[in-house]
Amino acid sequence: MLPIMNYITWDVSPFIYEGEHFAIGWYGTLWTLGLLGMLVTLLVTFKHDGVPSQYALITFMVSLVCVIFFGHLFQGLFYEWYYSPDDPWYFFGIDWDYRNYYFDHPLMFLTFNHGGFASHGTVLGVIVSGCIVSKMLPLNKWWVVDRLMMGLCVIGIAVRMGNFINGEICGMITTLPFGVMYGNSHEAIHPTQLYEALTYLIALCITVCVYVGPSRWRNQGLLSAIIVCIVMFARIGIEFIKMPQMQIENDWHLNMGQWLSVPFAIWSVWMIFYSVRVEKNK
Repeated sequence: MLPIMNYITWDVSPFIYEGEHFAIGWYGTLWTLGLLGMLVTLLVTFKHDGVPSQYALITFMVSLVCVIFFGHLFQGLFYEWYYSPDDPWYFFGIDWDYRNYYFDHPLMFLTFNHGGFASHGTVLGVIVSGCIVSKMLPLNKWWVVDRLMMGLCVIGIAVRMGNFINGEICGMITTLPFGVMYGNSHEAIHPTQLYEALTYLIALCITVCVYVGPSRWRNQGLLSAIIVCIVMFARIGIEFIKMPQMQIENDWHLNMGQWLSVPFAIWSVWMIFYSVRVEKNK
């Protein structure tokens, strides 16, 4: 009898097409599809609420800039630290054995061929987008953020699928039957990218149910709070089975992703209770 394999093998090329001078990658393609998904989400929800479609296009353009900027900014500030004991930084006379790539090469921040986009930064980018759009158009900022956050879930699903295909942001070793073995590896790991993608999908489905339900539960800011609450608390848990992304995290009780998730999680819980209390007092 053949032994039962308790893992899933994955050996898919990160490129859809790879030529001598030109290549199309899964990650970039899925990022683009995620952005288109956000645009479709805005167009559908704006139309559903009787708001002109041109407002949706303006909102999308503003969010495109903010999401990319803040996502890249958070990546640089929080995830580009590397160990450098031979060339440390000095803070108030204390040796710091880690350096930041973007601090050493600030002009590289203007490029996107190094580093990626931190999800926490994209959430902040959506909130900033709502504030900017509310100054440009006769729309409430939280009304805008709610619809952008639904679109951000679509981006999150697409991006994490891209990470999964590329074998990025992987989990720890596991013996579970849905563990994934990449390429020539001899050990199966948790597909934490898929866990996060599933979290985004669940958050989106729950929010859509609330959105199409009774209007009394569509308070401005409630939809965003529900999404952030589900995603951030799930992220805190998933990070426990995720491999450290930086050496600096090795001695931490919580890693960078968890520390960044905590303030968003606290805000989301407060926002949910605040929105419900406002509705009850009407």
